[in-house]
Amino acid sequence: MITAAVAGKLEENDDLDWKQALPSFARTPGVWNEFAKDIAAMANTRGGLLIYGVSDQIELVGVDLKVVNEQQMLNTVRTGIQPYVSGVDIIPLSDPDGAGPDLLVVDVAPSDTAPHFQYGWEQRDKDRATFNAPYRIGSETFYMPEHQIARAYQERFTRQAAAATALRTLVDQATETAQGEFDGGRAWLVIAARPTRPLPRLVPAPTQAEAKYALSEGVDTASRLTDAFTSGAVLSQMLANDMRVGLRRWVDSNFLVPELRTNGHGAMVELHYDGAVVVCVDLTGTLESDGIPVDTQVLSTVVMEAVAVTDVYRRQRAVDGPVEITAAIASSMDDKRPSLRPVLQPYRPGLGSVRPVERARQPRRVLPSATELSPTADDAALRAAVAELVSGLLHQFGINQL
Repeated sequence: MITAAVAGKLEENDDLDWKQALPSFARTPGVWNEFAKDIAAMANTRGGLLIYGVSDQIELVGVDLKVVNEQQMLNTVRTGIQPYVSGVDIIPLSDPDGAGPDLLVVDVAPSDTAPHFQYGWEQRDKDRATFNAPYRIGSETFYMPEHQIARAYQERFTRQAAAATALRTLVDQATETAQGEFDGGRAWLVIAARPTRPLPRLVPAPTQAEAKYALSEGVDTASRLTDAFTSGAVLSQMLANDMRVGLRRWVDSNFLVPELRTNGHGAMVELHYDGAVVVCVDLTGTLESDGIPVDTQVLSTVVMEAVAVTDVYRRQRAVDGPVEITAAIASSMDDKRPSLRPVLQPYRPGLGSVRPVERARQPRRVLPSATELSPTADDAALRAAVAELVSGLLHQFGINQL
């Protein structure tokens, strides 16, 4: 693509910046902050590409990839811009034939946390520190005036409020669906994940086979990552079913269709066309108690599976921004709501019965737990997201770890 763009003499624009030399990180006033300024300007506009190895005359001149320090570049983004710009991807490109010049591409996603301010120095009359919000118009970079910064903040808060409302709506809808299928006295774990920039409606819907693959691959990924969590998949019990079409989503469940109901934990998975994922599982154990038993080990397992399915699905749907995830425990909503009592399953069948967690709190309501997956999340990031969601729920029972 770059070779074709250079051959066609594609001019710079607000989402394309040709760079002949690699960025300099020497602390020279007016120079050392250029990389942070370019990243912030792209993020404040609509995202785009910084391509190193192309001259001002739009000719391939190449760069030396051996001297590229990706960690230093990312550290500059982290320390030189406020708030942090997520979704910056550094891509070294070598000619597969070894004949052409090497290039370096920095892909900057459009940001939902704009405006981003750049720290640095300028040389005007005398050196002075700067804290400005750069943005691009065509091939030029300017600094936002006060009224534009105010508008950018207003747009950010509006986006955040709308995203939070959309997540709550997903949780509420799944809770209503599950509770409508069963009598009271049950606790449901509801996990909703939604891209901060959902896919447009014009993007083709995933096929049934693609949705099925995302669920299956997510279960396999969770199994691979469960070295620090309880083993024993919950969502795998639905893999033999055919996913059924819903309202702009694919749905798999072992309780919505009477013929598919099992004696295991009731479960439902929704893969929405816009990239959202909803997982709903009955946490109620078999322990006889005054409150509603909440199987804490099933909770941990399902959170891992839900995060893994979300990660597979967002990659499949080419979601290029962060994904927000919230996990909630829903129970009876009347005024006499019974307490939630955490319980433990035996590690292996035959090792005993379900037992309550000793000296745990028994709240009547548990607040949602939330986290975020970056576009470049790896296995460590997935585990961290799972730990944040699980601990956020279990800590409200006074449980530090299982």
